[in-house]
Amino acid sequence: MADKRGIARIGARALGGLIGAGVAVVAIAGATLLPLPDFAIGAPAATVRPVPADQQRVCPGPVLALAADSGSATQASPIGEATTSYGTDGPDVQVTDLKPDSDGGHGSETPQALTVSTPHGSRTPPLFAGAQLQNAASDDLAGLTSAACAEPAADTWLVAGATSLGQTSLVLLANPTSVDATVSLSIYTETGTVSAPGATGIVVPAGGQKVVPLAGLAPAAAAPVVHVQTTGGEVVATMQQSFEQGIQPQGAELTGGTGAPSRQQVIPGMTIAGLAKVTAAQSGESVGVAFPAVRIFVPGDKDAEVTIGAVGEEGTAAGTSYAQTVKAGNVAEVPLENLKDGSYTVTVNSSVPVVAAARTTSIGTKTRDFAWFVSSEPLRDTFLAAIPSGAGGTLHLANASEKDQKVTVTPDGGKPTDLVVPAEGAANIRLSANRYTVTNADGLRGGVTFAGDGLTSAFALAPPGPLAAPIDVYAH
Repeated sequence: MADKRGIARIGARALGGLIGAGVAVVAIAGATLLPLPDFAIGAPAATVRPVPADQQRVCPGPVLALAADSGSATQASPIGEATTSYGTDGPDVQVTDLKPDSDGGHGSETPQALTVSTPHGSRTPPLFAGAQLQNAASDDLAGLTSAACAEPAADTWLVAGATSLGQTSLVLLANPTSVDATVSLSIYTETGTVSAPGATGIVVPAGGQKVVPLAGLAPAAAAPVVHVQTTGGEVVATMQQSFEQGIQPQGAELTGGTGAPSRQQVIPGMTIAGLAKVTAAQSGESVGVAFPAVRIFVPGDKDAEVTIGAVGEEGTAAGTSYAQTVKAGNVAEVPLENLKDGSYTVTVNSSVPVVAAARTTSIGTKTRDFAWFVSSEPLRDTFLAAIPSGAGGTLHLANASEKDQKVTVTPDGGKPTDLVVPAEGAANIRLSANRYTVTNADGLRGGVTFAGDGLTSAFALAPPGPLAAPIDVYAH
């Protein structure tokens, strides 16, 4: 009986253990299957909306000439004055003269910073544009120059200039910010990268300008490309190029930054005039000096297979296309043959990212000049264009889409004019000196050209940079 009672006690204990284990399993299963109370604590965050920064543009000022005295050959002095036009649909524009690199300029003979306040809470910057134009004339330097008043940037590509015989090129660095900018110039030519002591650590003072003669860094360069990078303050970088053959000035130009490296570059409004005279003048000189050409640089380590298309604007004969291989790290110039007088949209398609710009020459009855045409970014739906007084201005718009696009061009105080930009084509409109509001231009590329007898110049239209976006700040 004792054994039976022991067995019974053991059985009861075992049964109790099994029941307890069952209850535990049910409890665990219930805890797993049933939703638990949400006790998560979110990280505290605050959305900070930065105060919109003032919008700034810099007009590079009049063309500069280096001193003839060998002891001060790096000192630049202004020649004449540039005519400036600017405007905004927001608050009034504040104009500040930047301190020139030498003591030779003041007031209208210096670079000018244009500033307009952005209303608090704005998500887009106010419409704002400025441009300058100058017909320079001296014994050593003559030509029509123009430039858009550009936003300061920390990274700019200058595809223009030369330092070969008769060519003078200056890199103009203007700093409208309140802190000094330290600038590095990376220079590339038809022979590759240039190792140039003095090309780094260039200090451009706050509210000032620095002029760097390119010949001191890259002598005898037929086709340079300069990459401008800054730390600290941002700068507006411009290339001034002038050409003198013997004792005769052969033109001058101011050229702003071209599009950042990309597999496609679109250059609107490249204008050819008097090509027969240019062709006849080629005898005894390099084709690269005067003949229409596209300058291309490959910043990567792979060669570029490049196709260049030139499509005529309305009223211009159909264009043509060109194919070439450009070596990595080298600059090449591709002559644009088989074209006629007129305006073209030049598109560079490449297997790898490249930078590019085009150049043409105009020969008149008494004078000769050249112009650079840089690539441009897609425009926004509405923008302002400023046309300074001087030579006749032409607005060029290129349309890469598959549908025609009708834009409206309205001068200040004047009546609007409609312009149809054909699909996969381009159109232009002559404009007198004024400020113009252009609407329904979303996605188009634009540029402005000026022309006269033996005079030519151009600048690209650029969309404004974005305003600062709201930021979520999380406390630790």
